[in-house]
Formats: sequence, structure tokens, C-alpha cells
Amino acid sequence: MKDNSGKVLLALLAGASAGVIAGLLMAPDTGEATRGSVRKWAGKLSKDLEKNLQAGLDEIKNMSSNMGKTGSDNNGGDTSGRSGGAGTTGTSGAGSTGGTTTGGNA
Repeated sequence: MKDNSGKVLLALLAGASAGVIAGLLMAPDTGEATRGSVRKWAGKLSKDLEKNLQAGLDEIKNMSSNMGKTGSDNNGGDTSGRSGGAGTTGTSGAGSTGGTTTGGNA
């Protein structure tokens, strides 16, 4: 069987669009009143969309700032521990202790 879901969806959208256009053309209000109500509806939709978009952007900013704080705390502690270990091993000796340093970092 072929997947015709795209064609079905397109036909559904075309039918819905035709219905909306027919409804607007046969509306009991005058064209001016209908355009005014459509303009009002579009303005409200625009404001709602802007509000939701701004809330989503704020949430993303909060998430990224929280991840940055958490990541820097973990990395800072981990890095200082490694550098302390390398410094201690370096002062002990470079012979057999060098192999231990490599094992300790891995």
C-alpha cells in the first residue's frame, strides 16, 4: 500500500480553507464588520503568540543559565583535583611514578 497521508492532509486543508472562505463570503455582517472582527481576532492571536514565544524564550534562557552554573561548578572542582594530582606526582619523581600518574588521570 502507498502512503497517501500527505495527499489526504492537503485535501483536508483545501476543504477547510474553502469552507472558511465560503463562510466569510456568506456572512450576515457587512464586509467592513467582518474585516473588523477578523482584524480583532488576528490581533488577539498575535498578542497571545508573542506572549507564549517570550515565555518560551525566557524558559530557555533560565535553563541555559542553570546548566552553565552547574557545569562550571563540576568542571572547576574536577579540573583543580586533576591539576593537584599532577603537581604532586611531578614533585615525587618522574620514574615509575609517571606511570601511576597516567593511570590516575584515566
